[in-house]
Amino acid sequence: MKRYTRRVQFTGKSTYIVSLPKTWVVRHGLKPGSQVVVEERGGIVVVKPMDSSIPRSRSLAISIDKKTNIDSAIRMVIAAYIMGYDVIVLKTSDYVNPLIRNTIRELIVKKLPGVEIIGEDEKEIRLQVLLNTTSIPIQDILKRLVKVVYSVVQDACMTLTGSGEVSADEVVKEDDSVDRVYFYAIRALNMAGEGDIETSQVYDVKELLTYRSLSKLLERIGDHGVNIVRNAAIIQSHRSLVEEVGELCNSALNIYLKATNAFFEFDYNSTNEIDQEIRELREKERALLGKYINILNPKELIPLLSVLESARRISEYSRDIAELAIDINIYRTMTGISETSTLAENNPPS
Repeated sequence: MKRYTRRVQFTGKSTYIVSLPKTWVVRHGLKPGSQVVVEERGGIVVVKPMDSSIPRSRSLAISIDKKTNIDSAIRMVIAAYIMGYDVIVLKTSDYVNPLIRNTIRELIVKKLPGVEIIGEDEKEIRLQVLLNTTSIPIQDILKRLVKVVYSVVQDACMTLTGSGEVSADEVVKEDDSVDRVYFYAIRALNMAGEGDIETSQVYDVKELLTYRSLSKLLERIGDHGVNIVRNAAIIQSHRSLVEEVGELCNSALNIYLKATNAFFEFDYNSTNEIDQEIRELREKERALLGKYINILNPKELIPLLSVLESARRISEYSRDIAELAIDINIYRTMTGISETSTLAENNPPS
């Protein structure tokens, strides 16, 4: 990244001007009279050509061969998606492995919203992102992710205690729903970071980093919800144990709800209360282990430890979310951004 120093000049009665680097002007084909877009992002001003404010279609070709690992192919497609590419082409000089072909089809159905196969033959698969990320506010995407994760953890707690009507297998499948919204959120955040969004939606870089951290924490919480379900069946023969573990799970869920509401309401005062609830959850966890550690056999104890760890992780990641509310509040105070803007304009999830 090149860096230039310019002097601010004053002209007329109220206009300040700064000259643009000649190399940048020439590279973008600008001439006297050309229009540029000036975006204010907190303490930063971004200048870009007018045509760059219009969403552009970007293509990426991914070369694969017979030796390409399936997981590697999946990771490359996901990476291209979240980095904002609209056309993703997997191609080979020989032929596309049928296993890779079928796996990619399953991937786009389960985890990549808005992606369709628009072209396919023995040597390539052409994917097109049809969903317009730039037209959907990032706050709405984040709220959707919060609610999907809440649903997963809630279903996990109900499955654990046997009070839910949804089967464990169906709850495990909800992990795909979390991934779908998560990948879509990261794609939107990356595109917003590049300024590849509508001119009415300008996001500050530090806010985008905060939203990125929030998204990752939510995705991890969703994973732990699924982990609870996967281990629940093994300990369900002990009814009293299940009820006590279920209480811990619900406590973690309530902490999650309190933390996400704190983030969307910019309520940094909730963090101390959440800290206290986490300490109480840990004490209950230790007491529960001391009560059952000599009763359960190893095949039951290991799943129990896994469930308890997931409940604790959900609460701890939730505290991290509440701390993000502190971070963004301090940043907004420093920059003079009103608390009533951005996320606070919308009703918090409940």
